[in-house]
Amino acid sequence: MILYIVTESAEKYQVGNWHRQKLVLEKTAGDVCLMLHYKQVSLKVLRELKPWAVCHSGNSTPFEDYDIRRTAGYREVVLKSTIPQLGICGGHQLIAGFYGSTLGLMRKIKGDDSDHNPKYHPGEFKEWGVYTVNVAQDDPLFAGLGSKIRVQQFHRSEIKRLGKGLVVLASSPDCRVQAFVHRRKMIYGVQFHPEEASEAYPDGFVVLRNFFKLAASRH
Repeated sequence: MILYIVTESAEKYQVGNWHRQKLVLEKTAGDVCLMLHYKQVSLKVLRELKPWAVCHSGNSTPFEDYDIRRTAGYREVVLKSTIPQLGICGGHQLIAGFYGSTLGLMRKIKGDDSDHNPKYHPGEFKEWGVYTVNVAQDDPLFAGLGSKIRVQQFHRSEIKRLGKGLVVLASSPDCRVQAFVHRRKMIYGVQFHPEEASEAYPDGFVVLRNFFKLAASRH
């Protein structure tokens, strides 16, 4: 079994379409996926459930508007669990933040910038749609892919500075930390959304399969 932790606020967790993402993870992992809200997880819960991989979802609510960074059980899972973990978009930023990274908005819209979702935080620069990401370091997470991948992005915030112990694996011109790995633990983060891949842009599916292959080898 794998575990999918939804990192969104309780209100949006109740109304969001998380089931579709859960099914994508289930298919790429080749195993049953259990979905829980971050308020429901702790090291004790993980010991009882015994998942062999943990994925952390994205979110649209700013972290300062709810209590996720102050929720002790969830924080302990990120920092103390020995289970392989993958953070996606907001989950990527949360994990990095718990390991001492600095987060922030990408920037304000400039004169020649396009805003591909003007209704979402107008005036702020976003990566929204399919973008090219440059793989900066050889890593099994990108096995079978070239030096450039095409992946879905939906974010206005980013990791400004990585904490100690985290290494940049991929970047884009407007977002330096598109992927990272922990130096000693099997903990990955990706700013993009591999679970939103498609037949036209399948690289995200390869990233997910690679992560689950790595996690299964640990298991």
